[in-house]
Amino acid sequence: MPGPTTPTVAYQTDRVTLYRGDAAELVGLLPTVDLLVTDPPYGVKWDSGRNDGRFGALLGDDGNLDVPRLLGVLARAHLRNRRHAYVFGYRPDQLAEPMQLGGTTQLVWDKGIIGLGNLEHPWGPAHEHITFGVRAKSLSHRRAGDGRLAARIRTGSVLRHQRPNGGQVNRHPTEKPVPLIAELIESSSRHGELVLDPFAGSGSTLVAAVLTGRRAIGCELDERYVEVARRRITEAERIADMMTAA
Repeated sequence: MPGPTTPTVAYQTDRVTLYRGDAAELVGLLPTVDLLVTDPPYGVKWDSGRNDGRFGALLGDDGNLDVPRLLGVLARAHLRNRRHAYVFGYRPDQLAEPMQLGGTTQLVWDKGIIGLGNLEHPWGPAHEHITFGVRAKSLSHRRAGDGRLAARIRTGSVLRHQRPNGGQVNRHPTEKPVPLIAELIESSSRHGELVLDPFAGSGSTLVAAVLTGRRAIGCELDERYVEVARRRITEAERIADMMTAA
C-alpha cells in the first residue's frame, strides 16, 4: 500500500522523530544533522519470495527512484559539512558527487551466514557493501580526496555482525542488526548528536541511536514498517531510561 507523499509525524519524543511518508519530501523539513546512516531501496524489485506472503515487495524498490540523487539533495540541504555518511548497497562512485562526499571508502558487512542469493551459483552471498564518506562541500576538496576527519574509533573495513536468520526475520526482510548500526553511529558521532535515516524501514538506525545516547530522525514510506519501528523505538527508549536511571 503506497504511503502519503507529504511526511507526517508518526512518533515523536525528545530523542526521536519518525515520519511516515516520502523521503523526497523531507527536504526543507529537517534541521541540520550530524550523521546520515541509511539502507535505501536498491531498485531491484526485491521480493521475499516467502510462501506465507509475509513481506512481499518493498515499496520504492521498482527502480524508478533515483536514490543517489535523492540522498544528494538531502545531504546538501541537511548534512553538516565535514560530517559522515554511511549508505548500504551503493558504491562510492555512485554517491560521491551527488552527496558531495570526499575520502570515500567501501566497507564490507560480513553477515556471518550465507544468504540464498541465486541458488544456481556455487557461491552464496555472505556480505554487503556500505559506502562511507565525509561531506565536503568544496569540489576541489573532493577532487583532492578530502575526508580526513577520522572516525572516532578507527577500525578495519570489514564489520562482522551476524544478520537475523530463518525465523528471526519477522519484522522486515532486509533488517540490519542493531549492533552493526551502533558501531557506525559510535564511530562517527558524539553523545547527543543527531542521526538521520531517510529510509528507516523497521527502525534499526533509530533504535541504535537511542541506545547509544544519540538523537534521531527517520522516515519510512510503508505503514507496516512505521508501526514496527514505532514499537521498537518505544522499547529502546524504555531501556535507555533504565540505563540512565541506573
